[in-house]
Amino acid sequence: MEEKDPGRFARRVVDLCADCEVCRDMLEDAPCLFFPELYRLYDREKAGEGAITSVELKHLVDLCNLCGLCSCYDVRLNIMNAKGAFIARDGLPPSIRLLEDVERIGKLGGAHPRLAKLFFSSAAGNLTKRLLGIHPDRAVPDFAPQSLAAWVRKRGLDQKREGTGRKVAYFAGCTARYLFPQVAKAAIEILEHNGVTVFFPEQKCCGMPSLLEGDRPFTLEGVGFNLKQLGAAVEEGYDIVCSCPSCGYLLKKVLCEGAFYSEGFLAAYKRLMSEPMSDAVAARARLFGECVGRDSKATAPSPGCNPPNGLWHLLHGAAKDDGYFNDLDALRRIAVASHTYDLGEYLRDLDHAGAFDRTLGPVRDRMAYYPPCHLKEQRIGEPWFELLGMIPGIAMERVGGPFDCCGMSGIMGFKREFHKVSLAMGAKLAQKIREKDPQKLICDCLSCRIQFNQMLPIEVRHPAETLKEAYANAAR
Repeated sequence: MEEKDPGRFARRVVDLCADCEVCRDMLEDAPCLFFPELYRLYDREKAGEGAITSVELKHLVDLCNLCGLCSCYDVRLNIMNAKGAFIARDGLPPSIRLLEDVERIGKLGGAHPRLAKLFFSSAAGNLTKRLLGIHPDRAVPDFAPQSLAAWVRKRGLDQKREGTGRKVAYFAGCTARYLFPQVAKAAIEILEHNGVTVFFPEQKCCGMPSLLEGDRPFTLEGVGFNLKQLGAAVEEGYDIVCSCPSCGYLLKKVLCEGAFYSEGFLAAYKRLMSEPMSDAVAARARLFGECVGRDSKATAPSPGCNPPNGLWHLLHGAAKDDGYFNDLDALRRIAVASHTYDLGEYLRDLDHAGAFDRTLGPVRDRMAYYPPCHLKEQRIGEPWFELLGMIPGIAMERVGGPFDCCGMSGIMGFKREFHKVSLAMGAKLAQKIREKDPQKLICDCLSCRIQFNQMLPIEVRHPAETLKEAYANAAR
Protein backbone atom coordinates (compact mmCIF):
# COMPACT_ATOMS: atom_id res chain seq x y z
CA MET A 1 0.00 0.00 0.00
CA GLU A 2 1.12 3.53 -0.71
CA GLU A 3 0.77 4.57 2.94
CA LYS A 4 3.33 1.95 3.96
CA ASP A 5 5.98 3.20 1.57
CA PRO A 6 8.83 4.26 3.91
CA GLY A 7 9.98 6.85 1.41
CA ARG A 8 6.68 8.68 1.73
CA PHE A 9 6.98 8.95 5.52
CA ALA A 10 10.56 10.17 5.28
CA ARG A 11 9.76 12.57 2.45
CA ARG A 12 6.94 14.01 4.54
CA VAL A 13 9.49 14.89 7.22
CA VAL A 14 11.72 16.65 4.68
CA ASP A 15 8.80 18.65 3.31
CA LEU A 16 7.47 19.58 6.76
CA CYS A 17 10.86 20.77 8.01
CA ALA A 18 11.94 22.49 4.82
CA ASP A 19 8.67 24.41 4.75
CA CYS A 20 9.29 25.64 8.31
CA GLU A 21 13.07 25.85 8.78
CA VAL A 22 12.85 26.86 12.47
CA CYS A 23 15.19 24.01 13.43
CA ARG A 24 17.74 25.06 10.81
CA ASP A 25 18.81 27.93 13.05
CA MET A 26 17.56 26.73 16.44
CA LEU A 27 19.58 23.51 16.36
CA GLU A 28 22.59 24.95 14.55
CA ASP A 29 24.86 24.45 17.57
CA ALA A 30 23.14 21.32 18.88
CA PRO A 31 24.84 17.91 18.57
CA CYS A 32 22.13 16.76 16.17
CA LEU A 33 23.00 14.63 13.15
CA PHE A 34 19.52 14.61 11.66
CA PHE A 35 18.69 18.23 10.84
CA PRO A 36 22.02 19.26 9.24
CA GLU A 37 21.71 16.26 6.91
CA LEU A 38 18.05 17.01 6.18
CA TYR A 39 18.80 20.59 5.16
CA ARG A 40 21.89 19.56 3.22
CA LEU A 41 19.81 17.12 1.16
CA TYR A 42 16.99 19.61 0.70
CA ASP A 43 19.32 22.45 -0.32
CA ARG A 44 21.05 20.19 -2.85
CA GLU A 45 17.73 19.13 -4.33
CA LYS A 46 16.40 22.68 -4.43
CA ALA A 47 19.55 23.80 -6.26
CA GLY A 48 18.86 21.20 -8.95
CA GLU A 49 21.91 19.11 -8.04
CA GLY A 50 20.11 15.82 -7.52
CA ALA A 51 16.86 14.55 -6.04
CA ILE A 52 16.90 12.93 -2.61
CA THR A 53 17.05 9.15 -3.10
CA SER A 54 15.36 6.40 -1.11
CA VAL A 55 18.77 5.27 0.20
CA GLU A 56 19.47 8.81 1.45
CA LEU A 57 16.04 9.01 3.09
CA LYS A 58 16.70 5.75 4.94
CA HIS A 59 20.07 7.01 6.11
CA LEU A 60 18.44 10.28 7.18
CA VAL A 61 15.87 8.72 9.50
CA ASP A 62 18.53 6.38 10.89
CA LEU A 63 20.35 9.50 12.14
CA CYS A 64 17.46 10.50 14.42
CA ASN A 65 17.89 9.28 18.01
CA LEU A 66 14.47 10.56 19.18
CA CYS A 67 16.05 12.79 21.81
CA GLY A 68 12.85 14.85 21.84
CA LEU A 69 14.52 18.23 21.33
CA CYS A 70 12.43 18.89 18.20
CA SER A 71 8.94 19.40 19.54
CA CYS A 72 6.86 18.86 16.36
CA TYR A 73 4.60 15.86 16.80
CA ASP A 74 4.12 15.26 13.06
CA VAL A 75 7.87 15.21 12.46
CA ARG A 76 8.56 12.69 15.23
CA LEU A 77 5.63 10.49 14.21
CA ASN A 78 6.68 10.35 10.57
CA ILE A 79 10.29 9.59 11.54
CA MET A 80 9.12 6.70 13.73
CA ASN A 81 6.79 5.44 11.01
CA ALA A 82 9.53 5.73 8.40
CA LYS A 83 11.96 3.76 10.56
CA GLY A 84 9.38 1.02 11.00
CA ALA A 85 8.41 0.94 7.32
CA PHE A 86 12.04 0.68 6.19
CA ILE A 87 12.60 -2.25 8.58
CA ALA A 88 9.36 -3.91 7.46
CA ARG A 89 10.56 -3.64 3.86
CA ASP A 90 14.27 -4.37 4.25
CA GLY A 91 14.43 -6.42 7.44
CA LEU A 92 16.46 -5.88 10.60
CA PRO A 93 20.15 -6.86 10.62
CA PRO A 94 20.78 -9.83 12.97
CA SER A 95 23.28 -7.85 15.06
CA ILE A 96 20.72 -5.08 15.66
CA ARG A 97 18.06 -7.64 16.55
CA LEU A 98 20.41 -8.97 19.22
CA LEU A 99 21.51 -5.55 20.46
CA GLU A 100 18.02 -4.02 20.69
CA ASP A 101 16.82 -6.81 22.98
CA VAL A 102 18.36 -5.13 26.02
CA GLU A 103 16.34 -7.20 28.44
CA ARG A 104 17.54 -10.52 27.00
CA ILE A 105 21.16 -9.34 27.10
CA GLY A 106 20.57 -8.17 30.67
CA LYS A 107 19.10 -11.49 31.75
CA LEU A 108 21.90 -13.52 30.16
CA GLY A 109 24.64 -11.26 31.50
CA GLY A 110 22.99 -10.98 34.91
CA ALA A 111 22.67 -14.76 35.23
CA HIS A 112 26.41 -15.21 34.60
CA PRO A 113 28.08 -11.84 35.37
CA ARG A 114 31.64 -13.20 35.63
CA LEU A 115 31.31 -15.10 32.37
CA ALA A 116 29.81 -12.01 30.69
CA LYS A 117 32.73 -9.89 31.90
CA LEU A 118 35.12 -12.45 30.46
CA PHE A 119 33.32 -12.41 27.11
CA PHE A 120 33.38 -8.61 26.87
CA SER A 121 36.76 -7.75 28.35
CA SER A 122 39.11 -10.60 27.41
CA ALA A 123 40.58 -11.47 24.03
CA ALA A 124 37.21 -13.01 23.23
CA GLY A 125 35.60 -9.64 23.82
CA ASN A 126 36.20 -8.38 20.30
CA LEU A 127 34.46 -11.43 18.87
CA THR A 128 31.49 -10.95 21.20
CA LYS A 129 31.30 -7.28 20.28
CA ARG A 130 31.55 -8.09 16.59
CA LEU A 131 28.61 -10.50 16.85
CA LEU A 132 26.54 -7.83 18.58
CA GLY A 133 27.66 -5.05 16.25
CA ILE A 134 29.40 -3.19 19.10
CA HIS A 135 32.44 -1.03 18.39
CA PRO A 136 35.59 -2.67 19.81
CA ASP A 137 36.50 0.49 21.76
CA ARG A 138 33.14 0.77 23.48
CA ALA A 139 33.47 -0.07 27.17
CA VAL A 140 30.66 -2.41 28.21
CA PRO A 141 29.63 -2.01 31.88
CA ASP A 142 29.93 -5.02 34.16
CA PHE A 143 26.72 -6.87 34.91
CA ALA A 144 25.68 -6.70 38.54
CA PRO A 145 26.82 -9.65 40.68
CA GLN A 146 23.60 -9.52 42.71
CA SER A 147 20.27 -9.84 40.94
CA LEU A 148 17.86 -6.97 41.51
CA ALA A 149 14.99 -9.40 40.94
CA ALA A 150 16.19 -11.58 43.83
CA TRP A 151 16.54 -8.54 46.10
CA VAL A 152 13.01 -7.44 45.17
CA ARG A 153 11.56 -10.89 45.87
CA LYS A 154 13.39 -11.14 49.19
CA ARG A 155 11.76 -7.89 50.32
CA GLY A 156 8.34 -8.96 49.02
CA LEU A 157 8.17 -6.00 46.65
CA ASP A 158 6.95 -8.18 43.79
CA GLN A 159 3.64 -8.55 45.63
CA LYS A 160 1.09 -5.82 46.19
CA ARG A 161 0.78 -4.88 49.84
CA GLU A 162 -2.02 -3.29 51.76
CA GLY A 163 -1.51 0.36 52.55
CA THR A 164 -3.62 3.38 53.32
CA GLY A 165 -1.18 6.06 52.20
CA ARG A 166 0.65 6.77 48.99
CA LYS A 167 1.63 3.77 46.89
CA VAL A 168 3.63 3.49 43.70
CA ALA A 169 4.46 0.90 41.08
CA TYR A 170 8.16 1.37 40.43
CA PHE A 171 9.37 1.01 36.84
CA ALA A 172 13.16 0.66 37.01
CA GLY A 173 14.29 0.38 33.39
CA CYS A 174 16.75 -2.15 31.97
CA THR A 175 19.98 -0.35 32.86
CA ALA A 176 18.99 -0.13 36.53
CA ARG A 177 17.72 -3.70 36.61
CA TYR A 178 20.80 -5.32 35.10
CA LEU A 179 23.75 -2.91 35.17
CA PHE A 180 23.22 -0.43 38.02
CA PRO A 181 20.85 -2.10 40.52
CA GLN A 182 22.20 0.16 43.26
CA VAL A 183 20.21 2.96 41.63
CA ALA A 184 16.96 0.97 41.71
CA LYS A 185 17.59 -0.03 45.34
CA ALA A 186 18.27 3.59 46.29
CA ALA A 187 15.06 4.70 44.58
CA ILE A 188 12.98 2.10 46.41
CA GLU A 189 14.59 2.79 49.79
CA ILE A 190 14.09 6.55 49.43
CA LEU A 191 10.41 6.08 48.60
CA GLU A 192 9.93 3.74 51.56
CA HIS A 193 11.85 6.12 53.84
CA ASN A 194 9.25 8.75 52.92
CA GLY A 195 6.32 6.50 53.82
CA VAL A 196 5.45 5.33 50.29
CA THR A 197 4.38 1.73 49.73
CA VAL A 198 6.37 0.34 46.79
CA PHE A 199 5.28 -2.40 44.40
CA PHE A 200 7.70 -3.74 41.77
CA PRO A 201 5.46 -5.13 39.01
CA GLU A 202 6.65 -7.59 36.41
CA GLN A 203 8.06 -5.44 33.62
CA LYS A 204 9.83 -5.58 30.29
CA CYS A 205 12.03 -3.06 28.49
CA CYS A 206 10.19 0.24 28.08
CA GLY A 207 10.56 -0.12 24.29
CA MET A 208 12.78 2.87 23.55
CA PRO A 209 15.73 0.86 22.09
CA SER A 210 13.61 -1.10 19.60
CA LEU A 211 11.48 1.97 18.83
CA LEU A 212 14.69 3.76 17.90
CA GLU A 213 15.64 0.91 15.57
CA GLY A 214 12.24 0.81 13.85
CA ASP A 215 11.26 -2.66 15.12
CA ARG A 216 7.60 -1.88 15.66
CA PRO A 217 6.31 -5.44 16.29
CA PHE A 218 8.91 -6.05 19.00
CA THR A 219 8.25 -2.61 20.52
CA LEU A 220 4.49 -3.16 20.61
CA GLU A 221 4.94 -6.56 22.24
CA GLY A 222 6.96 -5.18 25.14
CA VAL A 223 4.97 -1.97 25.55
CA GLY A 224 1.72 -3.91 25.40
CA PHE A 225 2.91 -6.12 28.26
CA ASN A 226 3.96 -3.12 30.36
CA LEU A 227 0.70 -1.34 29.59
CA LYS A 228 -1.28 -4.28 30.93
CA GLN A 229 0.79 -4.51 34.13
CA LEU A 230 0.97 -0.77 34.81
CA GLY A 231 -2.62 -0.13 33.77
CA ALA A 232 -3.83 -2.71 36.28
CA ALA A 233 -1.76 -1.02 38.98
CA VAL A 234 -3.24 2.40 38.15
CA GLU A 235 -6.74 0.95 38.39
CA GLU A 236 -5.87 -0.20 41.94
CA GLY A 237 -4.76 3.27 42.98
CA TYR A 238 -1.02 3.14 42.30
CA ASP A 239 1.01 5.91 40.72
CA ILE A 240 3.90 4.88 38.48
CA VAL A 241 7.39 6.16 39.26
CA CYS A 242 10.40 5.94 36.92
CA SER A 243 14.00 6.64 37.87
CA CYS A 244 15.03 6.49 34.18
CA PRO A 245 14.15 9.64 32.17
CA SER A 246 13.94 7.68 28.89
CA CYS A 247 11.42 5.23 30.34
CA GLY A 248 9.48 8.15 31.80
CA TYR A 249 9.55 10.04 28.49
CA LEU A 250 8.13 7.05 26.65
CA LEU A 251 5.45 6.25 29.25
CA LYS A 252 4.42 9.86 29.85
CA LYS A 253 4.58 11.32 26.39
CA VAL A 254 5.23 9.02 23.43
CA LEU A 255 2.83 6.34 24.66
CA CYS A 256 -0.22 8.59 24.80
CA GLU A 257 0.40 10.70 21.71
CA GLY A 258 -2.79 10.68 19.66
CA ALA A 259 -4.80 8.91 22.35
CA PHE A 260 -7.01 11.92 23.12
CA TYR A 261 -8.12 11.90 19.48
CA SER A 262 -9.18 8.26 19.60
CA GLU A 263 -12.76 7.25 19.05
CA GLY A 264 -12.57 5.28 22.29
CA PHE A 265 -11.67 8.30 24.41
CA LEU A 266 -14.25 10.59 22.84
CA ALA A 267 -17.01 7.95 23.01
CA ALA A 268 -16.17 7.22 26.64
CA TYR A 269 -16.24 10.89 27.53
CA LYS A 270 -19.61 11.44 25.83
CA ARG A 271 -20.98 8.40 27.64
CA LEU A 272 -19.78 9.71 30.99
CA MET A 273 -21.38 13.07 30.33
CA SER A 274 -24.73 11.46 29.56
CA GLU A 275 -24.89 9.07 32.56
CA PRO A 276 -26.16 9.89 36.05
CA MET A 277 -23.32 10.68 38.43
CA SER A 278 -23.33 7.48 40.45
CA ASP A 279 -20.24 6.79 42.53
CA ALA A 280 -18.70 4.54 39.87
CA VAL A 281 -19.34 6.96 37.04
CA ALA A 282 -18.08 9.86 39.15
CA ALA A 283 -14.85 7.97 39.81
CA ARG A 284 -14.32 7.39 36.11
CA ALA A 285 -15.17 11.00 35.38
CA ARG A 286 -12.53 12.11 37.87
CA LEU A 287 -10.02 9.90 36.06
CA PHE A 288 -10.86 11.56 32.74
CA GLY A 289 -10.69 14.92 34.43
CA GLU A 290 -7.17 14.15 35.63
CA CYS A 291 -6.18 12.98 32.18
CA VAL A 292 -7.45 16.15 30.56
CA GLY A 293 -6.25 18.55 33.22
CA ARG A 294 -2.77 17.41 34.31
CA ASP A 295 -0.75 19.70 32.09
CA SER A 296 2.58 18.64 33.59
CA LYS A 297 1.93 14.95 33.08
CA ALA A 298 0.43 13.17 30.07
CA THR A 299 -0.73 16.42 28.50
CA ALA A 300 2.59 18.23 28.10
CA PRO A 301 3.19 19.70 25.55
CA SER A 302 2.86 17.81 22.26
CA PRO A 303 -0.34 18.23 20.21
CA GLY A 304 -0.34 14.48 19.76
CA CYS A 305 -0.56 13.89 23.49
CA ASN A 306 -2.39 16.99 24.64
CA PRO A 307 -6.15 16.99 24.93
CA PRO A 308 -6.78 19.22 21.91
CA ASN A 309 -7.87 22.81 22.47
CA GLY A 310 -11.60 22.95 21.89
CA LEU A 311 -11.90 19.22 22.65
CA TRP A 312 -15.65 19.49 22.98
CA HIS A 313 -16.23 20.47 19.35
CA LEU A 314 -14.42 17.27 18.38
CA LEU A 315 -16.93 15.18 20.27
CA HIS A 316 -19.23 15.43 17.28
CA GLY A 317 -16.54 15.35 14.61
CA ALA A 318 -13.95 12.98 13.23
CA ALA A 319 -11.44 11.58 15.72
CA LYS A 320 -8.25 9.85 14.73
CA ASP A 321 -5.60 8.32 16.93
CA ASP A 322 -2.58 8.33 14.63
CA GLY A 323 0.01 7.84 17.39
CA TYR A 324 2.74 5.23 17.12
CA PHE A 325 0.98 3.09 19.73
CA ASN A 326 -2.52 3.45 18.30
CA ASP A 327 -2.94 -0.33 18.15
CA LEU A 328 -2.95 -0.37 21.96
CA ASP A 329 -5.89 0.62 24.17
CA ALA A 330 -6.12 4.42 24.11
CA LEU A 331 -7.87 4.77 27.47
CA ARG A 332 -5.26 2.65 29.20
CA ARG A 333 -2.48 4.58 27.48
CA ILE A 334 -3.94 7.82 28.83
CA ALA A 335 -4.40 6.38 32.32
CA VAL A 336 -0.80 5.12 32.50
CA ALA A 337 0.69 8.32 31.05
CA SER A 338 -1.38 10.49 33.37
CA HIS A 339 -0.18 8.64 36.46
CA THR A 340 3.51 8.36 35.59
CA TYR A 341 6.05 10.46 37.45
CA ASP A 342 9.78 10.89 37.28
CA LEU A 343 11.25 9.90 40.66
CA GLY A 344 12.60 13.39 41.31
CA GLU A 345 9.29 14.91 40.32
CA TYR A 346 7.39 12.59 42.65
CA LEU A 347 9.67 13.38 45.60
CA ARG A 348 9.45 17.10 44.89
CA ASP A 349 5.65 16.82 44.92
CA LEU A 350 5.91 15.07 48.28
CA ASP A 351 8.00 17.97 49.54
CA HIS A 352 5.48 20.52 48.31
CA ALA A 353 2.79 18.55 50.15
CA GLY A 354 4.87 18.57 53.34
CA ALA A 355 5.38 14.80 53.17
CA PHE A 356 9.07 14.66 52.25
CA ASP A 357 11.60 13.97 55.00
CA ARG A 358 14.09 16.84 54.98
CA THR A 359 16.25 15.28 57.68
CA LEU A 360 19.39 15.06 55.57
CA GLY A 361 22.98 14.61 56.66
CA PRO A 362 25.87 16.48 55.03
CA VAL A 363 27.43 15.45 51.73
CA ARG A 364 30.46 17.62 51.10
CA ASP A 365 31.44 16.62 47.58
CA ARG A 366 31.85 19.23 44.86
CA MET A 367 29.37 18.19 42.19
CA ALA A 368 28.13 19.09 38.71
CA TYR A 369 24.58 18.20 37.67
CA TYR A 370 23.60 17.45 34.07
CA PRO A 371 19.87 17.11 33.23
CA PRO A 372 19.53 14.62 30.34
CA CYS A 373 17.55 15.13 27.13
CA HIS A 374 14.57 12.96 28.02
CA LEU A 375 14.17 14.73 31.35
CA LYS A 376 14.09 18.10 29.60
CA GLU A 377 11.31 16.88 27.34
CA GLN A 378 9.07 15.99 30.29
CA ARG A 379 8.71 19.72 31.02
CA ILE A 380 9.06 19.28 34.78
CA GLY A 381 12.07 21.49 35.36
CA GLU A 382 14.98 20.06 37.37
CA PRO A 383 13.43 18.47 40.46
CA TRP A 384 16.63 16.71 41.48
CA PHE A 385 18.59 19.95 41.53
CA GLU A 386 16.01 21.33 43.95
CA LEU A 387 16.00 18.22 46.15
CA LEU A 388 19.77 17.78 46.34
CA GLY A 389 20.11 21.48 47.06
CA MET A 390 18.57 20.77 50.49
CA ILE A 391 21.55 18.61 51.50
CA PRO A 392 23.84 20.37 54.00
CA GLY A 393 27.34 21.08 52.74
CA ILE A 394 26.70 20.15 49.14
CA ALA A 395 28.34 22.25 46.43
CA MET A 396 26.57 21.64 43.13
CA GLU A 397 26.50 23.51 39.81
CA ARG A 398 24.45 22.88 36.70
CA VAL A 399 26.38 21.97 33.59
CA GLY A 400 25.21 21.94 29.98
CA GLY A 401 22.72 24.02 28.03
CA PRO A 402 19.29 23.20 26.56
CA PHE A 403 20.76 21.56 23.46
CA ASP A 404 23.73 19.79 25.02
CA CYS A 405 23.71 16.00 24.74
CA CYS A 406 26.10 13.26 25.84
CA GLY A 407 25.72 11.66 22.40
CA MET A 408 25.12 8.12 23.68
CA SER A 409 21.61 7.79 22.26
CA GLY A 410 20.88 4.53 24.05
CA ILE A 411 22.09 1.47 22.15
CA MET A 412 23.13 3.66 19.20
CA GLY A 413 26.29 4.59 21.09
CA PHE A 414 27.28 0.92 21.20
CA LYS A 415 27.05 0.44 17.43
CA ARG A 416 30.25 -0.04 15.50
CA GLU A 417 29.37 2.65 12.95
CA PHE A 418 28.05 5.17 15.49
CA HIS A 419 30.59 4.95 18.32
CA LYS A 420 33.03 7.62 17.16
CA VAL A 421 30.18 9.88 16.09
CA SER A 422 28.58 9.56 19.51
CA LEU A 423 31.82 10.62 21.21
CA ALA A 424 32.07 13.61 18.87
CA MET A 425 28.47 14.56 19.68
CA GLY A 426 29.22 14.52 23.40
CA ALA A 427 32.62 16.23 23.19
CA LYS A 428 31.28 19.76 23.76
CA LEU A 429 29.39 18.71 26.88
CA ALA A 430 32.35 16.69 28.15
CA GLN A 431 34.55 19.77 27.88
CA LYS A 432 32.05 21.84 29.85
CA ILE A 433 32.12 19.20 32.58
CA ARG A 434 35.93 19.21 32.66
CA GLU A 435 35.90 22.98 33.07
CA LYS A 436 33.69 22.63 36.17
CA ASP A 437 36.24 20.15 37.58
CA PRO A 438 33.72 18.35 39.85
CA GLN A 439 34.58 15.52 42.20
CA LYS A 440 31.37 13.78 41.14
CA LEU A 441 29.01 14.17 38.20
CA ILE A 442 25.28 13.76 38.90
CA CYS A 443 22.99 12.62 36.09
CA ASP A 444 19.56 10.96 36.10
CA CYS A 445 20.19 8.95 32.91
CA LEU A 446 22.14 5.71 33.19
CA SER A 447 22.74 5.64 29.44
CA CYS A 448 24.45 9.02 29.84
CA ARG A 449 26.37 7.49 32.73
CA ILE A 450 27.80 4.82 30.43
CA GLN A 451 28.93 7.52 28.02
CA PHE A 452 30.45 9.73 30.72
CA ASN A 453 32.29 6.72 32.13
CA GLN A 454 33.74 6.24 28.64
CA MET A 455 34.75 9.88 28.20
CA LEU A 456 35.61 11.26 31.64
CA PRO A 457 37.73 10.20 34.65
CA ILE A 458 34.99 11.33 37.05
CA GLU A 459 32.67 9.26 39.23
CA VAL A 460 29.11 9.46 37.89
CA ARG A 461 26.13 8.97 40.18
CA HIS A 462 22.36 8.97 39.92
CA PRO A 463 20.86 11.68 42.15
CA ALA A 464 19.00 9.00 44.11
CA GLU A 465 22.34 7.58 45.24
CA THR A 466 23.36 10.95 46.66
CA LEU A 467 20.01 11.46 48.38
CA LYS A 468 20.28 8.00 49.92
CA GLU A 469 23.75 8.90 51.18
CA ALA A 470 22.37 12.07 52.79
CA TYR A 471 19.67 10.07 54.60
CA ALA A 472 22.29 7.57 55.78
CA ASN A 473 24.54 10.38 57.03
CA ALA A 474 21.64 11.90 58.97
CA ALA A 475 21.04 8.59 60.73
CA ARG A 476 24.63 8.33 62.04
